[in-house]
Amino acid sequence: MQSPYSTPGALGWHELTSNSCEDAFGFYGKVFGWTFKTMQMSHGPYHIIENEGVGIGGIAPNPCPQQESHWTGYITVDDVDEVAIKAKSLGGELLYGPEDIPEVGRLCWIKDPQGAIIAAITYEKTDD
Repeated sequence: MQSPYSTPGALGWHELTSNSCEDAFGFYGKVFGWTFKTMQMSHGPYHIIENEGVGIGGIAPNPCPQQESHWTGYITVDDVDEVAIKAKSLGGELLYGPEDIPEVGRLCWIKDPQGAIIAAITYEKTDD
């Protein structure tokens, strides 16, 4: 497999939606040795999870504090809009997006018919 960020069907990013980002930094930093870099986004702070200097995921404040903190995996796809349409046609629910995130790509969040949540993303092409 090539990079998970360019291979359709690969799980490439993991994101924690947290009710306490500071507590998450302390816990995961100690458990896994992760470090965190904060970026200011249009919707507020976003914290990149780094493992040995490589970004592997993110932590975002929970926009719905009544909901428990939770992890979401991001699956790389060729066409987010097509995936959103297909998921809805198969009984899924579109929770967010599709939306463009500058310098990242286009993404959406989907709830499957059993209630599990996953995200689909098409990353912007880079000249690596």
